[in-house]
Amino acid sequence: MEYQTKILKAEYNGELNSSILKERGMDLLQELKKDPAVIKAAELLEKGETTALPTETVYGLAADAMNTEAVKKIFTAKGRPQDNPLIVHIGEEKQLTSLIRDEISLKAQLLIDRFWPGPLTIIFKKNRLVPDITSAGLDTVAVRMPAHPLILAVIQLSGLVLAAPSANTSGYPSPTNAEHVYSDLKGKIPLILDGGSSELGVESTVIDLSGDKALVLRPGGITREKISELLEEEIALSSKKIDKKTSAPAPGMKYRHYAPEKKLYLFSPDNLNNILEQAEDKNIALIISKETKLKVENIKNIKAVEIFSRKNPAELGRKLYALLRKFDRNQEVEEIYIEEIKDKGIGEAVMNRIYKACDRS
Repeated sequence: MEYQTKILKAEYNGELNSSILKERGMDLLQELKKDPAVIKAAELLEKGETTALPTETVYGLAADAMNTEAVKKIFTAKGRPQDNPLIVHIGEEKQLTSLIRDEISLKAQLLIDRFWPGPLTIIFKKNRLVPDITSAGLDTVAVRMPAHPLILAVIQLSGLVLAAPSANTSGYPSPTNAEHVYSDLKGKIPLILDGGSSELGVESTVIDLSGDKALVLRPGGITREKISELLEEEIALSSKKIDKKTSAPAPGMKYRHYAPEKKLYLFSPDNLNNILEQAEDKNIALIISKETKLKVENIKNIKAVEIFSRKNPAELGRKLYALLRKFDRNQEVEEIYIEEIKDKGIGEAVMNRIYKACDRS
């Protein structure tokens, strides 16, 4: 089915982000629930349609997580493999009990109280009401409460829990504004709710609490250091390899993700000269820190340059997907080169995305 994809903005006069949500809380959500764009999005979701919605991480392609036919439309629009589970987004903590089998553990409650709404996804044992297509046939379900006012208003108005992976063509860089979504999914979905540019630019952290020990399956907007400090224990990052016959326990673990169509290469600052020599017969885009000294005006085959600071890895995280998309569209650029940063704090999430975008396996 082909749709006339529309982009709608809320009438709210001001920036919509996690800061204004924290400041105004329920008053803001009550105001947004009367907005025509929010009402339209909620109506479509109630009818079993998909809608692209902004979150503080990236834009998500949402559908009723408990409606099998609606969830199928997510996989169809994205071209997403069905053994890749979806994250379920809730608007109030009480909705969690409709999804999980057991009582909320002490660890989970600590994380919820500190980091929800926010970029943290928690994996629980699911109850029988959650469709297999939503959880990729697993006995667990991944849940988070996002911190963007628009998606929270839509969830609360509709009364639904929403499955919402990134609103892009599967495998391509995630969308961080409405135009990215439109570029990928025009004609495949009915509506994009425009909430401005994403604050974080990288997806949520996924932590598995379904076993005996907490384990981060995907690094993201909440760092392992913060989680370790709160839970007062060392939190490991999963290094588990997922075979072709097994469903991944969390998104981003099994398939190639976040990748532009052009080849992306990672380099260390110490190896820059070798990289430039190897690429001298190609026209390249260079994403490089200002701390790495390079006189680009003397190098003819560099067609585009983006500079960031190693001291602010969150800045690179916010820009990463937009840059990969921009350089992918630049017809003068044949290959993209990006400088590595330390994989500590939010840098761990940024480097995780870069590694996967570079991976051609």
